Amino acid sequence: AAMPWPKDLLQRYISLSKKHGIKVLCDEIMCGLGRHGHETLFVSQAWELDPDCVTFGKAIGAGVYPISGAITKHGRMLFGQHGASVMQSHTYSGSSARALMAATQVLKELPMWFPSTCKLGLEMEYIFRYLTKISNGLVQCHGQGLMWGGVFTRSGQCSDEDFRNSVIASFKKNCTEVGVLPYHVPVGGFMVSPPIDIDVGMIYNIGVKLEEAINMTVAEVGWEHIAPIASCLDLTAYDNSDDVASVASVASVATTASTTTTGTTSDESCIAVDPTQKLGFSEKEDRAITALAERFEKCSDFLHKTRSCTTCSSFVCGSVRTKFLAV
Repeated sequence: AAMPWPKDLLQRYISLSKKHGIKVLCDEIMCGLGRHGHETLFVSQAWELDPDCVTFGKAIGAGVYPISGAITKHGRMLFGQHGASVMQSHTYSGSSARALMAATQVLKELPMWFPSTCKLGLEMEYIFRYLTKISNGLVQCHGQGLMWGGVFTRSGQCSDEDFRNSVIASFKKNCTEVGVLPYHVPVGGFMVSPPIDIDVGMIYNIGVKLEEAINMTVAEVGWEHIAPIASCLDLTAYDNSDDVASVASVASVATTASTTTTGTTSDESCIAVDPTQKLGFSEKEDRAITALAERFEKCSDFLHKTRSCTTCSSFVCGSVRTKFLAV
């Protein structure tokens, strides 16, 4: 449900894998192509993971043409030498030329959207931390960039599987009623990964509707408040470990999804927000978020062209945004 690996753990896991002669492939079909919000094409690039291969797809064809790809450090020529091929012939093979043309244009266009994806990722972080808080421990949210989600807890009343299933069913029903359609995942949660060119007003509209669906669910099932569980793994227990298996046993988490939403943005006047205000995060998170917020605190032509400005009232209602920031 959009839960990212802790960066330090992932770096250590890959280092240990290579130490043991294991080749590393980063599957970035969902989280790559800039969606992760770190202003590079791939997460593995931003986090200096140095994989042997990176796979990507789906978004590279702009959602119209089926195409995927892989980048390898070594061995590309071996395919030809052994008569092997990655080409396929299927129903959509006639679109391959158009798919390659679309992919070329997408790769040229994407870097221009990296800063706005970073900015909108910050706004989604505000929203999903707020959703964690108002759920009273029912939902644990996590993510990065333009891919976020939540998982319903297995603690408290949800330690009863039947009760948890009723929560999930209630949330799905309430999402439909309020007009938001996240991707409901089998683990018992949901994911949201809006289009790269979405405007910030719609981002907050997603937040408003998810808040409404969560509040309806909490009331409907009679949820009793519990403390939320931290979503990141503690690395301190593995400081002296060289055992790949022990690291892997705590690292079996993956990422991302897709969503469709409906609704409009209010045109109420903007309320100024102090980017240095405390948001209830850890001290390290506060510093990172404050620095990022200061970077985007002023109106600019770029933020207006990408419809991601939150300083003026052109794209998002200031009072709505302020509520989500007041965690």
